[in-house]
Parts: sequence; C-alpha cells; structure tokens
Amino acid sequence: MKETMTTGEMARIAGVSQKALRIYDEKGLLRPVGYSEGNYKLYDKNSLMVLEKIIALKHVGFSLDEIKSNLENDGQESIEETLKSQLQLMEKRIYEMQKAADCIKIALARLDEDPDWDNVADTIRKMEMAQGQDERRWYASSHAADGIEWYVKIFDSLKFSEGDKVLDLGCSYGLLWRENWDRIPENFLVDGVDIHESWADDFAEFLTEQKGTLPAGTVINMIFSDLERGDTWDEIGKKSYNKIVVHYLLTYFEHPEIIIKKASEVLTPGGLLSFTYFGTGIEHDNWERFFDENGFDKICVTKRKNELNRREEEFLKLITDDFSKVERVHLPCPLSYDDSELLFERLLKRYQEGNKYLLSVKDKLMECFDRMIEKDGNIVVDIDSTFVHCYK
Repeated sequence: MKETMTTGEMARIAGVSQKALRIYDEKGLLRPVGYSEGNYKLYDKNSLMVLEKIIALKHVGFSLDEIKSNLENDGQESIEETLKSQLQLMEKRIYEMQKAADCIKIALARLDEDPDWDNVADTIRKMEMAQGQDERRWYASSHAADGIEWYVKIFDSLKFSEGDKVLDLGCSYGLLWRENWDRIPENFLVDGVDIHESWADDFAEFLTEQKGTLPAGTVINMIFSDLERGDTWDEIGKKSYNKIVVHYLLTYFEHPEIIIKKASEVLTPGGLLSFTYFGTGIEHDNWERFFDENGFDKICVTKRKNELNRREEEFLKLITDDFSKVERVHLPCPLSYDDSELLFERLLKRYQEGNKYLLSVKDKLMECFDRMIEKDGNIVVDIDSTFVHCYK
C-alpha cells in the first residue's frame, strides 16, 4: 500500500463512497493528513484504520456524532460502557420491530373477504395493548419489592373454592391459572373467552399439554369468540357463573359498560364480577408526597390523579344499577428501584402531560433519587392496583 492515498483510492479500498469521506471530513471524524500538489486530499494507513472503525460503528447503529465522541474518548472503560449501552439500544429496537412484525402478522391473519383500514388499525391497536399489558406484567415482576407473584395476589383476592363456575373474559395468556395451577380447586369450571391470533392461542396449547394434570372434576375450556358480537353472548348465556373475571380487558372497547352489563346477565345471584380499568391507586399519593417533600411542583401528578378518579366515578355510575354492591379492592404491588434512570422513566410514562416539566427538573430529581438509593440501597414506590368487585 502506498504511503498516502487520494480520496478515490481510500474510498475504493474501504468500499465506501467518496461522498461519505467528504461527510466524515465535514463532521470532523476523518481529516486528511495533507494535500497533493493539485490540492487533492491525502490519507495514510492510520486514516484507513480510523475509517474502518467508523464503518464498523455505523454498522451497529451508532450515529456520526456518537462515533466522533467515541473516537475522541477511546479508553477501555468508556468503550465497554458504550458498547453495552449500544447493545441495550439495539436489543430494544429489535424488540420493537418484532412487536411491529407480530402486529402485522395478526392483522393479516384476521383479514376477511372485504377488509378495510379501519379494521386493520383496530386489530393492530388491540394487539399493541395486549403487548403493553404483557410488558407491564413483566416490569412489575422484575421490580416487585415484596417478591410475591402478581397473579398469585389476584388469585387470592378472588377467594376461589371448590364448585366455582368462572367466566374469564379476555383470558389472554392465562396467567391467572398458569401461575396458580397447583392451587386450582376440585370440581371447578373455567370458561376462558378470547380471540384467535392472540396470546390466548398459546394458552389453548398449554391446556392441551396439561390435560390430565388438573384436580378431579375440574375443567378449563378455551372459547375463541369476539365479545363485541351478539352471537358470542348468546353462546355464553347458555350457562351461568358465580364468578366472572374481566381483568385488563375493558380498555379494548369503545363502550366497556356494555361488556359489564352483558356479563352481569350471566352472573348468579350473590355472584362476584371483578374488573380492572382506570389505574387509580396510591402511587399518585406517593408521588405527590415525594414532590412536596423535595420542593417539586406536583401539579402534573395531581391532575392525572384527579382525571383518573373522575373517569372511574363516571364509569361506576353507569354500571352500579346492575349490582347489589360495588366496592373497590386495592391490591398492593410495591416496586423497588436501585436505578435512578429507570425510576425517572416510570415518572415520564405515568405523567406524560407533565413530561416537559419533569424533563426540565430531571437533574434535580435524579440527585434526589441517587441520595435515597445511596442511603437505603433502593427506593420503594408505594403502588397498588384497583380491582372493582361487583356483587349481584
């Protein structure tokens, strides 16, 4: 190899365009080592090594600005941290792309003979919501401060017993039953209802695999049907149930009160219907208290709390007449954090309307979080989930 190379020669050896080299020069990533008599840019062997680094880092998703920063600070510790950070980012992108691909597959599987974009959009929206619920469950499990599986808590709150007949609307992956498989009573019936091409398909396979492992007289059925169709409720109405579970489902429907109304019609006298919906709970009180104690403006938290409470009250008014008693049950699910960044991300997700303010005080919030973690080893956020129990 010659001692120096022109832009064209350098580009040919590295397999990039001359335009790319001009951009790298403009960005300060790869300066020429000199100029020829004809004022052509010249590069040397070291330039080629730098260019190969740039190409490699671009290949794994680094921006040009990030590459410049990395080339200027190439200590071993910095390199390791940077690569780990980039790996996490790429894995997140892969996960997001896989979720998008799954949504497209589901939409394709549900196309009828006369599809329209409204149906496609609705299918994708519902699939995204199901994915979100799965992510939230994993998130809660990974940060659980008390170490108790969430679906064990829910199972216990419903006080199942021998002889119960249960209707599980929107059973999805069947975690309520999977996580408590060895605790399901004898002579127990579960009819799970959900749609095909969802997590419920996996639950159906699980039931087939576990056939024969349930207690004597106990049966769990999987019914694939759309709860927005009248004939679905005609079929459900052939039985009656003393317990109905409608968890993490109502956000799928434009008029969720209709689903509760129809479910109440197949609930036996004295029976229990349990549903979740708005996400009210003590976490908002926890953040209001934290903001007050540390001198932050809590308006975004208070507004969100009041809005959720208002919507919940309005919904309960719509369904109260169908039941003899309606009460809220709060299941504790405190979350533990030993990473300030993760806790700040939770704040951003919980109070999106206040993101501008939260970002403006991020450094101060992070300082508070870091002090608390340094002092106690972690931060426990008081959280519970509101389940509404309706009695016929």
